[in-house]
Amino acid sequence: MASYKVTCALTLLTLLTPECLSQLDAVVCGQAPLNTRLLGGSSEVTDGEWPWMASLQKDGRHVCGGTLVDEDSVLSSADCVSSSPTASDWTVVLGLLKQNGSNPFEVTLNVTNITLSNQTGSHAAVLRLETPPTLSNYIQPICVDHGRTFSVGSMCWAAGWSSGAGGEEQVLQEIQTSVVDCEDTGSDSVCTEALTLKQGFSGGPLMCHQDGSWFQAGVLAAENKLTTRSLTAQLKSCYPCYFGSQG
Repeated sequence: MASYKVTCALTLLTLLTPECLSQLDAVVCGQAPLNTRLLGGSSEVTDGEWPWMASLQKDGRHVCGGTLVDEDSVLSSADCVSSSPTASDWTVVLGLLKQNGSNPFEVTLNVTNITLSNQTGSHAAVLRLETPPTLSNYIQPICVDHGRTFSVGSMCWAAGWSSGAGGEEQVLQEIQTSVVDCEDTGSDSVCTEALTLKQGFSGGPLMCHQDGSWFQAGVLAAENKLTTRSLTAQLKSCYPCYFGSQG
């Protein structure tokens, strides 16, 4: 089974301190009141369907996706920012639907700190925002996976922006997939059926719905030009606890 480089999931119980856990648990997460699509395939989305989606931008241009995972923290792929890890080079746009066009709910925020994972095999990065956004139906954090498992057959989604999709306005795209048996990749992984992802999806989430909330099961990390692949999300500890740990 092919691996989509590198989808690093967020099971962090062994690395999260009690302070980190209490801060994350205090934030209501994984709620998307405007998302009514739990069935269906690849399509464009509408405002508020994935309210944690973030666009990481340099000089006003989209570079990678990301997700709001705390009141002032955005999770993305380290591959997106490792070549330019200076926080002031980046802005994060939340509440965004179209890369080109009107977005009545968008908020652009400065980045004050970028932390890259130092865990072997991990490609995660956390960007600390200068100010927390005002939460609404259009801006919400997704839940971070604390050791959850996603059974075979579970429906999951990937989402992102790409210059080759979404028309002239480059509307946010979603792709549905399902969890499959990982076979030889180990019990600490979640694998999906094959799906087509494009370069602009890098840094975005693999998302699964469970117990009434949305959880991020992986971070999409692109390598060159993407083709149809299966996703393999490693469920081992991927990066240290960043939330609330920076000054």
